Amino acid sequence: MDRKEEKLIHYLEQLPQTTVPSDFSFRVMDRIETKQQRGCWLVNFKKLAIVSLSLVFLTLVFFTDLPLFPQFNISGLSGYRRVELKFYALSENPKTVAVAGDFSDWNTLQMEKKDGNSWVITLKVKPGKYQYSFVIDGEEWIPDPDSYRRIEDGFGGVNSVLVVNGG
Repeated sequence: MDRKEEKLIHYLEQLPQTTVPSDFSFRVMDRIETKQQRGCWLVNFKKLAIVSLSLVFLTLVFFTDLPLFPQFNISGLSGYRRVELKFYALSENPKTVAVAGDFSDWNTLQMEKKDGNSWVITLKVKPGKYQYSFVIDGEEWIPDPDSYRRIEDGFGGVNSVLVVNGG
């Protein structure tokens, strides 16, 4: 043994001797569990907050006219956009299908029959929000079955809502 090791041993022998209580490990483990339980509510709160905010976001996207990816028009001089509306008659076989809405001052615009029971029209509209409905055989007004955005029409019925983004 060299001199440094002897000094170290001598120093260690001079330290007071302590005994560890028999329940020491149980107390340590109990404190660890208590700290984990205290932190657990924070983790659960974060999960609840994330789920709640996600539900609010999805509700806003699907049940309002908020666009999924908003586009900002800085110039204010937006041009017209082409929008294609499609109608599929599932059970009936209508002779004519038209569309009417804010974009046409509620005048009917005849749609072109494509194949079988599908009808289509391409509109040129400015960016904005428009209410519209399909007119079947010139008599029956129905909202777009493929549109999730709807609003009461003020006459006891429902219109679909078309949102045309600018940009």
